[in-house]
Amino acid sequence: MKLWLDTDPGFDDWMAWALIESMPEMQLLGVSVVAGNAPLRQTLSNALRIKSLHGWTTAVHAGSEGPLSQAQVTAQDVLGDHAMATIERPLPAASAVLASTDAVLALSEALRSNPGEITVLAIGPLTHLAQLLAQSPQAAKQIRQLVIMGGSTDRGNATPAAEFNFLADAQAAHQVFESGVDIRMFGLNVCRQVLVGHEHVARLRATGSNKAHIFADHLAAYVNIAARRQAAYMSVYDPTPVAWLANPQWFNLQPARVDIELQGRWTTGMSVCELRVPDKALPNAQVAMTAQGPEIMAWMMRQLEQVLTCHR
Repeated sequence: MKLWLDTDPGFDDWMAWALIESMPEMQLLGVSVVAGNAPLRQTLSNALRIKSLHGWTTAVHAGSEGPLSQAQVTAQDVLGDHAMATIERPLPAASAVLASTDAVLALSEALRSNPGEITVLAIGPLTHLAQLLAQSPQAAKQIRQLVIMGGSTDRGNATPAAEFNFLADAQAAHQVFESGVDIRMFGLNVCRQVLVGHEHVARLRATGSNKAHIFADHLAAYVNIAARRQAAYMSVYDPTPVAWLANPQWFNLQPARVDIELQGRWTTGMSVCELRVPDKALPNAQVAMTAQGPEIMAWMMRQLEQVLTCHR
């Protein structure tokens, strides 16, 4: 499978990227980095440090510094100033370099070279996808499928109504869902069915490699987000659609009409999912509803152990 990753690292973005790199059948053609969890300077630094730690060869492209039109919001209040909290070891300094400073152009060129073959996995704000589809409307047909971590069929996380990625660039999300591209949406409702806890931290740390210790320190800080809310387990967000790409049998998706609220006083960024299709509306996406969380988490752990013990 040919894949393009659009991301705003964030620890769970790192985890998603690691899962992709663990699978030889996934041909990752490029990584585009957008502002989201933190400003672009920080998400880009995180991406290059992740790439350097693992020795991955995938090209990294710098992208948009902010949303299409609204004020920038970040998740630094939850994820820390660097959006990459750790209980001890930080990511080491980067030795990797950027492939380009125009992520939208890089993605556009990849799509033109591989029409109908590339799955785009977008796990940050949808700024780049909206820019691409505005500049090159034909890209909607060049993309094999657009797989999104964003939105929710029920409650939000950044606000009571809105999930963070959609809130961070609501206009971009609106434009993408109106574009006609073939969309699979993995929202909070399904990602909250995949749970990670401190036993998973201990298992990865036990692999003993330096990479494993660094990754486990960051995973522990991620799990501690839930602990601050008196919960034992943290939801696994960005890696969940990667699990679907590899193991679709563990998920149930339903057709839906998804609209993004742009003007609500309390609901801006909310994904309004009309599941009564086609009676009430024509669908514009397939929306993930259920996931077999224990099976998915077990698979993720096996894949991560491979990545963290790899000497590449």
